[in-house]
Amino acid sequence: MTLPDTKSREPKQARSRQSFEKTVEAALALLEERGNDEFTLAEVSAHAGVSIGSIYARFQGKDELIRVAHGRKMDDIDAASGHLFEALRLAPQAPLKSYAQEAVNLTIEILRRYADILRPFMLRATHDETISKRGAASHAKLAARFAGVLRAWPGGYLGQSDIDWSFNVAYSVVARRLGLGSTTEGSGDLEWPDIAEKLSGMVASYLLAELDGSNRESAGP
Repeated sequence: MTLPDTKSREPKQARSRQSFEKTVEAALALLEERGNDEFTLAEVSAHAGVSIGSIYARFQGKDELIRVAHGRKMDDIDAASGHLFEALRLAPQAPLKSYAQEAVNLTIEILRRYADILRPFMLRATHDETISKRGAASHAKLAARFAGVLRAWPGGYLGQSDIDWSFNVAYSVVARRLGLGSTTEGSGDLEWPDIAEKLSGMVASYLLAELDGSNRESAGP
């Protein structure tokens, strides 16, 4: 487990480590259940079956506990997205839309799978620099994996800025649909297969148009 830049330390003794794990898992459960960080350490204590004194022996307070829990969950999300994207195999002769569809589908799968815990963390990131930075690092990893799928298409060179734009648009649409970010309310009523189809079509069309424009510029008058 990667701990954030805090004074907490994962204990080495088995009994202490068990209490540490129970406390972190209880915090994650309450965050996911409430959809926000509006809970007390007394509630964490009751949920984990760990004394308040034991919690304070390992964490300076609720803020530090939440940051450690966030680091744990970001590690989980990074590992899950890495596994999904690395397992992807596409035929070289497949059209760009097929590559775009897989990249979009996997992005949707990750965000949907972890939406309930991402929601409170994204809200907290608006005023917690530690969580904001760690979340941004995971976001960058997901963006790089999305880009890796599109770059594997052998039909032509796709510009990085064009791929970045495609990811940002796709991510924003999915996040808004799930209610991730500054609001906890989802928007839109399209079913997920329809969302994936429209996004992948948009990404492929945009990238092909940009590629065609670049080729015409290279060819000159």
